[in-house]
Amino acid sequence: MMRRYLSYIKRHLFPQQQAPVPKLSIIVVVYKMAEQANNTLYSLSRKYQMDIKKEDYEVIVVENASSEELGEQRALSHGKNFRYFYRNDDSVSPVPAINYAAEQAIGEHICVMIDGARMVTPGMIKQTLSATRLSEMAVISVPGYHLGHKVQQEAMEEGYDTHMEAELLSSVAWKENGYNLFEIACFSSTSKRGYFLSGGESNCITVSKKLWNELGGYDAGFTSVGGGLSNLDFYKRACEHPETELINIAAEGSFHQFHGGVTTGQEAEKRLAALDTHFAEYESLRGEAFRPPKVPALVFGSFSAQSLIFAPVSVETYWEIKKYSYDKKESE
Repeated sequence: MMRRYLSYIKRHLFPQQQAPVPKLSIIVVVYKMAEQANNTLYSLSRKYQMDIKKEDYEVIVVENASSEELGEQRALSHGKNFRYFYRNDDSVSPVPAINYAAEQAIGEHICVMIDGARMVTPGMIKQTLSATRLSEMAVISVPGYHLGHKVQQEAMEEGYDTHMEAELLSSVAWKENGYNLFEIACFSSTSKRGYFLSGGESNCITVSKKLWNELGGYDAGFTSVGGGLSNLDFYKRACEHPETELINIAAEGSFHQFHGGVTTGQEAEKRLAALDTHFAEYESLRGEAFRPPKVPALVFGSFSAQSLIFAPVSVETYWEIKKYSYDKKESE
């Protein structure tokens, strides 16, 4: 009798508090890039990210089996809000891993980083969370960069490798000030249109769970190595949804580390052959050739001095495209 009484008192006078639901679930896909992924996860940790609480977000690390694994211990060492899932399947595409991770996500919004080799700047999570409050149908994108002063698919032809990149990173003390990464980077090919326009894709893209479900997540039809154009396809479908608004977190960045990826770390002949396969796969799924979305973008966030490095070229690109559109319309 006494035990039942004490149990009643405990349940009703001292109810257990449920853990708060995180606002953001960040999915990071890892394959054969242990050191680069470790840097990426550090850049998502509370040690590095500014003005946020660990309860605000969770990081879901999904690692596909490889000869160079990050492992659960290293992944979880970055914080109690990190979760790790190991997959040993036959797929050469990250799409199944992404959709699996989304099923595990408990956050109100889902952020996908399809390439675990992309470290981010210290305000990425804070600014993304702020942008989610603008609209439930926002498509929130962080511009993409390559470490080095040329895109890596070109730089590797001139000898750029992981050793050179390690020296480059150590020269800017990025762990102390992640905005220094802007000083040793260039726009990636799919972000070269700059801050004020839509790009070709986003390697750090956030949508609400509602929008995720409407889009059906990533398309499982993309089965080629590296996922083919699955990331570009998701970005395009999200941007072209009739109710969405694209928000570029221009003051932050997603920086690609060299790791021998399908489109950034192979010799030109192999890379071009892979791209041909990717574009053919897209056309077979969509019934048309891939064209990047052309939608207006809302620029959001507070700029650091370093991130302003890329503002002039963004303005120049914007006006060149707008002027071309105006001149074309005038001549018709």
